[in-house]
Amino acid sequence: MSRPCRLAIGLKSISRPGSRAVFANIVLLTVMLVLSFSVRVDAQINPSVMPPAGPLSKQTMSRLLLNDATRIGNRVVAVGDRGYIVVSDSNGENWERAQTPANVPMLTAVYFVDAKNGWAVGHDALILKTVDEGNTWTQAFSAPAEQKPLMDIVFTNPASGFAVGAYGAFYETSDGGKSWTSRKISEDDKHLNAIIKIGEGKLFIAGEAGTLLKSDDAGKTWSKLESPYKGSFFGAIQAADGAVLIHGLRGRIFRSADPSLKSWIPVENKSTASIMGATLLPDGSLVLAGLAGTALISHDNGRSFTVVPTGSTKGIAVPLLGAPSSILLFGEAGARDVITPVAGAAIPASPAAPAVPVPKK
Repeated sequence: MSRPCRLAIGLKSISRPGSRAVFANIVLLTVMLVLSFSVRVDAQINPSVMPPAGPLSKQTMSRLLLNDATRIGNRVVAVGDRGYIVVSDSNGENWERAQTPANVPMLTAVYFVDAKNGWAVGHDALILKTVDEGNTWTQAFSAPAEQKPLMDIVFTNPASGFAVGAYGAFYETSDGGKSWTSRKISEDDKHLNAIIKIGEGKLFIAGEAGTLLKSDDAGKTWSKLESPYKGSFFGAIQAADGAVLIHGLRGRIFRSADPSLKSWIPVENKSTASIMGATLLPDGSLVLAGLAGTALISHDNGRSFTVVPTGSTKGIAVPLLGAPSSILLFGEAGARDVITPVAGAAIPASPAAPAVPVPKK
């Protein structure tokens, strides 16, 4: 089951007064990463006329902003703008809208614990739950007064879960999501954009301004890691060989095969388009995707990548396994598929880049 991170950074980011390197809203077709609390206004879909749960036309799907998606067996579940949750049992050929509570704000991430039980998070610190494979969703938690949109969610087991988000937001549950408790795990208030499992009892967080956090005790305590880059990271993924990759602003990609994650090697990427999401395919290939229609694939556990032509410049939030020999791309243009290059067509790996020196404390 892939867990991408998730494009709600203007798509999936929040604007901080006076913050540096703020990017323009993708809906305004400028540089595309404006971090704003306001919900994206899609001029192509009338927000006052919300279709009920049920089949969606290809035209409607092409107009949706989808921020995250995951695959559970043969089913694909995606979440996005104005609380849309859509499901497909045909590798993205046909889609239906799931039943959700009224007036759900933008959703930014989705995660399934098993085939039936899943979670989605979004603005207003909203957490939704499903127990029927994503067909219907109910509200488990919300804290709109705190004004901390959530960006990602993960569970280490059916009872223990963590949700992270803007301004250092960190919520945890130990009772299967019946209750959620807020906790501060970092001295600053940097946005926490992604949280992933990287081994038994080990968790990893990537976020704003080079924020990297690691827990070796299933989330009880967290330590701050020195970062190879001071710009923002929008996601992280573990390769089939156990290495961890982080990706984000201006196309930066770093890889660490160090279990302590104290050393990182930059991965060559000629594009400067920000990388927003990633997925691990069944054959071990890694796919990254982001702004300006960028998609990259690696057949060597993230040591090198080659470009996947997408035929579009619209922003991609996350790639996902599609039909055989294809990947589904979710983002500004809803969901669509592209052909995946086979391993033999990959560009030969470049000589290993030197490890980025980490400043001493």
